[in-house]
Amino acid sequence: MIGRRKTGLHLGMSRLYEYRGKRVTTYFTVTPDNRRINLGHNLKDARRKLLELDGEARPAGTIGDHLDELMKERKRLMERRKLSPETIDSNELELVALKKAFGNMAPEAVRPKHIWDYLHLYRGAEAPVRANREIALLSRMFSRLVNAGALDLNPCTGVERNEENARDRLVSDAEFDAFLTFCRANGHLDEDSPAKRTSDAGRRLALAAHIAYLTGKALGQVLKISRTQIKDDGIEFGKRKRGARTLVEWTTELQAAVDECLALPSKITSTYLIFSGDGQPYTATGFKSMWQRMMNAWEEAGNERFTFHDLRAKTVTDTTEAGRKASDLTGHRTEAVVSKVYDRRRIRKAPAAR
Repeated sequence: MIGRRKTGLHLGMSRLYEYRGKRVTTYFTVTPDNRRINLGHNLKDARRKLLELDGEARPAGTIGDHLDELMKERKRLMERRKLSPETIDSNELELVALKKAFGNMAPEAVRPKHIWDYLHLYRGAEAPVRANREIALLSRMFSRLVNAGALDLNPCTGVERNEENARDRLVSDAEFDAFLTFCRANGHLDEDSPAKRTSDAGRRLALAAHIAYLTGKALGQVLKISRTQIKDDGIEFGKRKRGARTLVEWTTELQAAVDECLALPSKITSTYLIFSGDGQPYTATGFKSMWQRMMNAWEEAGNERFTFHDLRAKTVTDTTEAGRKASDLTGHRTEAVVSKVYDRRRIRKAPAAR
């Protein structure tokens, strides 16, 4: 008689099965000769015992190998729009520093002391915030190994991170308007440059910044706005990471900015809203380089620098001060992240209790 096939695929390993009793769940495996071996009641321990039975008690490969596997998984998440391309770009940079420090080590050889030294004595001494981000990525790698039963503990857990100060730069209305005017005048070019009068690169940058502020979207979303997203009632944005789909409804200012973008000259008809003179969309790297050149010139003219990301914070702050729910514009599922990261009101105002 042929028995029912046991799968147990939801447990994360082949040949690992469970029996759910009235009080406890028991995990077990079945050998090729049809012997049942009890692996206990703890799923993590059961995974490790199964690896030991298979002669794989320790994870094969170095930390560098496992980091590469982690990045393959994260890139698959990006393809499914669970992670942004900007996150993956940051991870790739973090990978370089992590491999330099830990790449040739075996995962089981890493101790919390190694993590602390990296955070506070070596990498963290010159770039404390960056060191925090790098260890966060390394911690994800160790968590994968722990969940697979290949390791007992994540050595990054519980190790004190470097203190971080929340960014509080708030761009004022007057400052932002002056910067847009500066961009349109190609303020990053020398006065005697022929391109000063003919180039419209500054104008395109100004429009991208203006639309980013009006919509509350990140740079990656702004550069990818296609003409198909432009609807009768506004601009429609798909969900990003774990956020929600949003429709930014038309205002007179937003409609004027979009109309100006659509009227920009190009060699071919672009399918994007923000595009170069060739009709091609800007890459994130190319746009950031252009932004930095403009910001360098802006600073040399006696002004204070700010980042493109600060524009989103300005949107959230202005929207919140107006009594509106900022997450409806940004697409975040809750107000928690919006309030923690983007709300930069220096003074919180409220009427008296009575």
